[in-house]
Amino acid sequence: MEFLNIFLDEMNENLNKAIDLLKEYLETRNPLIIKKLHRIYHTLKGSAGLVGMHNFGKFMHELESAFKEKLNDVLDEKFVARVIKISNELMNKRSDLTEKEISYYKNILLNEELIEGTMAYLNQENISIEEMEKFYSILLKAENDILNNRVNSALKNIKNLRIQLQKTIENEQFVLLKDIIKSFENLIFQEAIFNNKKVNFIIDVENIKIEKEDANLIKNILIHIVKNSIAHGIEDPEYRKKVGKDEKGNLKIKSYIKNNMIYLEVSDDGYGLNIEAIKNKAKQLGYDSVNPLDVIFYPGFSIKEKVDQSSGRGVGLDAVKAFAEFKGGDVKVETEKGKGTKFIVKFKAKATSKKVLVLNRDNNIFSISSDDIIKLINKPEVIDNKINYNNQLFEIIDFGKNNINFCVICKNNVAVIYDEIKGYFETRIVPSEDKRFLGFAKSIFTYPIPIISIKNIPKNNNIKGRKKKRVLILDDSIVSRYVISKLIKSSGYDIIESSCGKEALDKKDYDAAIVDVELPDISGYEVVKFIKEKNPDIPVIILSTKSDPEEIKKGLSYGANAYVLKGDKIEKIIILLKKFLGDDNN
Repeated sequence: MEFLNIFLDEMNENLNKAIDLLKEYLETRNPLIIKKLHRIYHTLKGSAGLVGMHNFGKFMHELESAFKEKLNDVLDEKFVARVIKISNELMNKRSDLTEKEISYYKNILLNEELIEGTMAYLNQENISIEEMEKFYSILLKAENDILNNRVNSALKNIKNLRIQLQKTIENEQFVLLKDIIKSFENLIFQEAIFNNKKVNFIIDVENIKIEKEDANLIKNILIHIVKNSIAHGIEDPEYRKKVGKDEKGNLKIKSYIKNNMIYLEVSDDGYGLNIEAIKNKAKQLGYDSVNPLDVIFYPGFSIKEKVDQSSGRGVGLDAVKAFAEFKGGDVKVETEKGKGTKFIVKFKAKATSKKVLVLNRDNNIFSISSDDIIKLINKPEVIDNKINYNNQLFEIIDFGKNNINFCVICKNNVAVIYDEIKGYFETRIVPSEDKRFLGFAKSIFTYPIPIISIKNIPKNNNIKGRKKKRVLILDDSIVSRYVISKLIKSSGYDIIESSCGKEALDKKDYDAAIVDVELPDISGYEVVKFIKEKNPDIPVIILSTKSDPEEIKKGLSYGANAYVLKGDKIEKIIILLKKFLGDDNN
């Protein structure tokens, strides 16, 4: 028993030392630390065997082997976090491990999901063989249906295949923003323990999916800020009680998307930044003219004279700023002494995925984000050109001229009129430069669907009695005309279509023209010239597959206002139309 007690004291001492070394490694990346850690777990393995704690020794062998493999390698933060968690849990253990406990700790050592659940989403493999076989099976069914003249059944199977493929692609490309943030709960709990703090974790996140590339960026940003907030922002429980605060500090992560930017807000109710200490340190370093809320993001800036495993504010914050700026964003900080600190990081979203309700109003196809929807109602009551719902008046957004039979009651006291529901989809969203749109929904139909911004689109937008602006579309390709027409109509314009140049010359009463230069009869350049000679004020956009600089120069010399390649994003046409015709069409 005496030998066992000596071992247990040695075990706690060594595990404490290991945790300190692991924290130090995260700050310094010193490879010598890996050798020290390997030696600690090797020593614990041998000592455990001498006092009969064979299962403990067996697991120490696992840890020893893990560090032996990494003696000439670099430890990543995920591995370090797992070992810190294990070492912390093993401290104060008074008896040998059970087989179940060995299995549990092995799982933590090998399984990243237990520490940072996000990794399961970010590193999942590509489409599995099972999924491919499922798609192949559906395709075979459709093929057999066609061979046996069962057209309706074939169409149903093809539609099912499209839906399954879309879901699989979305899952491969996107991850729920909420899941990324929630995955930090374990890390926050772990860091609170390591720093002798008590922390209440609060999440306020939009229900939206983002690309995995952006998810990795969020992870990198949050790791730095969260650790900083727990180590240096939130006070220890005793101090908090002394100053009249709850012993448990609050750490809140809020994330949302606004104007195609992902926002991350990390706030705590701790000390707040020591502005005077920051100013003094900045003065020593020759940064006395720099705003103290900016200087903390300078590389290596810290208010602590002595660097240890929990160094002062500033450690890692330069990396946060670098991450954000790399993606076209920025970071700022708000602080109040004794009240806490908030870091606000924003960066451009590559693409997002969300659920939308696709609607048809007077042959205008558009969509609404599911986040904006309150209720769908039939035969709404109209009072003074507003919808009455639950004794509250909602301003109308209406893209049609027909009678009002259906509407969507939305946030911001808005009611959107529609004739038909086309469907409810989860889809990839590409950004729009037009603030009236949240973006365009891709992969639903063959053309992008605009997602209206309930906040920014003009209210009382009933266009009865107003003349829509009309666009001439000249292209000999049926597919091109169809896709472009759908896009333009869904953006609130009327259209005139033409498949050849001579026919287009006879068209009248249009406000803009989109012209393909490769036509079966006369050249599209001649059509452009004719339009501009007849009315120089009509904007003309050339749409072509020819990317040669000379061709572009030629098109512009004939009077075209813009030259768009057919390989460009099709939404560019809408952006140009808005620019040339103004934003008052809708």
